[in-house]
Amino acid sequence: MKYFITGGTGSLGKALVKKLLSKGNQVTVYSRDEGKQALLFGKEKKIKRIIGDIRDYDKLLVSMKRERPDVVVHTAALKRIDDMEFHPDECIKTNIHGSDNVAKASLLSDVKKCVLISTDKACQPVNVYGSSKFIAERLFTNHDFESCSTIFSSVRYGNVIASRGSFIPLWLGLLEKGQKISVTSTDMTRFLFTLNDAVDTVLGAVENCEGGEVFIPQISSYDMGTILKAVERIHGFVFDYDLIGLRPGEKLHEDMLAETELPFTYKVDNINLLCVRPQYTNRTHNSKWKKYTGPHFNSSLHVSENVEELVSLIKRGTMETR
Repeated sequence: MKYFITGGTGSLGKALVKKLLSKGNQVTVYSRDEGKQALLFGKEKKIKRIIGDIRDYDKLLVSMKRERPDVVVHTAALKRIDDMEFHPDECIKTNIHGSDNVAKASLLSDVKKCVLISTDKACQPVNVYGSSKFIAERLFTNHDFESCSTIFSSVRYGNVIASRGSFIPLWLGLLEKGQKISVTSTDMTRFLFTLNDAVDTVLGAVENCEGGEVFIPQISSYDMGTILKAVERIHGFVFDYDLIGLRPGEKLHEDMLAETELPFTYKVDNINLLCVRPQYTNRTHNSKWKKYTGPHFNSSLHVSENVEELVSLIKRGTMETR
């Protein structure tokens, strides 16, 4: 199968490329950073590399028409939450208009499936980044409503341990240098999982999507107090930290599945995924999945306080990014 991955030089994109190649798929990476492309994939002859920006619709369309992929996985985005609060115009150009470009180019290139990588921040958003991803999800659902061919879906996921820019490896790096770390709140909770789990979530969505859905992984969350204990266990020493309070656009607790989505939510068979089906669709969803009858997914409701479990998760996640 032929895959076209936007933003393929990020942590998720890189891991996704590796997994897809291991299964014998053909992969095209479309991203704007030629340096990262060369560094990550320069010696890999099985990967087609295209330098381009998702804001550039013409380049995107020509690239897809030339490659004729079966599946597009749209990972490209501006993701730094606090930065996006001060640059909402740039966030809109990439995360909303760019995502719309990807969807339209996919439709005109006869792509079979196009999957948007979204985030827990898109669920009941309170910041610019989350709001942009919420709109992108709705764009993909609407494109699916209008489509007679290409299937459009989205997949949300939480914080990936040891991905580029994530806070746990940042903390460990500072502690190794003898520097103090900054913590927003010990009461804060976050959904955490590993890069391989994130890849499996994406591929599970690709395999099971029938049109317009949002897929959600059922993963554990941890409060910062438990995370600090796990980091202390890994670091090997007791350390001090500064409490700095919430940053612009930050939530104390994250949402993965809203209460308003519960009536449309189903459990995907044989995989740890939930599926929120669209409220309006022209498609028939054939999968006979059971209705999800659990609570909404807020990180304060699914907290694990198992420090050893988290230590193991962090170590596994760190190994996966090497």
